[in-house]
Amino acid sequence: MNSRERVLKTFNHEEPDCVPLFVQSIMPVFYEQMERKWADEDDIDVIYLGKDFTLYKRMGFDMSWGGGGLSASPTVNRLDQHALPAMKEPGVSIDMNGRLHKITTMNGHPYTWYLGPYLTTEDMVDEWYENYFFGVDYKPPSDDLIKNMNDHIKNTVGDGRFVPTAGAGGGVFESVFEGMTPALYSRLILKKPQKLKKIYEAYAKHSIENAKVMARLDYDIYHLADDQAYKGSTYISPKMHRELIIPLYKKIVGEIHKVSKDKKVFFHSDGFTEPLFPGLIEAGFDGVESLEPAAGMNLKHLKETYGDKLTLIGNVDCSRLLPFGSPADVEAAIKQMIKDAGHGGGYIVSPCTDLTDACKFENGIAIIEATKKWGKYPLKL
Repeated sequence: MNSRERVLKTFNHEEPDCVPLFVQSIMPVFYEQMERKWADEDDIDVIYLGKDFTLYKRMGFDMSWGGGGLSASPTVNRLDQHALPAMKEPGVSIDMNGRLHKITTMNGHPYTWYLGPYLTTEDMVDEWYENYFFGVDYKPPSDDLIKNMNDHIKNTVGDGRFVPTAGAGGGVFESVFEGMTPALYSRLILKKPQKLKKIYEAYAKHSIENAKVMARLDYDIYHLADDQAYKGSTYISPKMHRELIIPLYKKIVGEIHKVSKDKKVFFHSDGFTEPLFPGLIEAGFDGVESLEPAAGMNLKHLKETYGDKLTLIGNVDCSRLLPFGSPADVEAAIKQMIKDAGHGGGYIVSPCTDLTDACKFENGIAIIEATKKWGKYPLKL
């Protein structure tokens, strides 16, 4: 089986030849070790689509974030009318969502970090969303651009050798949440939920229009990344989440499925996301990803409870196992994960976040080797 066949069979809750392997992304220092290991290989196919997946495939992964996309554009440039505030501190910038970012370096590589919220009062929120989101319309890219992108997708991964996942249109919860102080957001959700609902609807309008565009691209798998959980709990109650966020997710996922039910969409968030699963199923997601074990996500329980409705992706610990464990520890963990969730398909092995610079290179290799060893169907576990 090629990667495409393996992944789609798994999403259809059938058993492929082997449990597939996914990684969100790979950080620079870890990637440099990949380059050194395979620098002289001359049998590696170049796979460039949005980002270079060549070494991802060489390492043994079937699928990763990063499929290039297209988006809908605002019909009016609001930045011409309302410039973003200028930040005085060097290296600090503000985005359209009211989030402050800091540009710095780590291990000799540039990094941009979320610094905190800019919107501290309700009046600031009212003005911000009036300036940048309320009443904004969006237009799709031209048919020629979509055709050119589809030609590129076909020429790059049309043979199924690798599966880049593409954004389903954009997250909703995280950007609004991070633009306001926690106190302000809490006050709105408790005292003025209808105002917050209108804010989310205005913000999600762009994500929904983007989803219509992305659905026309020839991708098989889409992701919606939208962090919204701590370790041990969600940011907001599942009840409020179903009222505020799930109707918007349903529209985004619906645009993808409207084109083809064979297109699959999975949800990503770090943290303890299980309380959100009933709403995610209602929204139409085909899978969930991260399943962070350090946050309390028990894979065996998730498989038993939701395995017939959702493809489960992740659960390989990036907090302690990959940075501090041994390859033997990794193999034992992967073996248990496949035993707990691999039967009948519907499970994809993956680090619960990026392969970070803190992860040992030999442990990354051990993920691949252990999955190939213990994940062959029919499973012998």
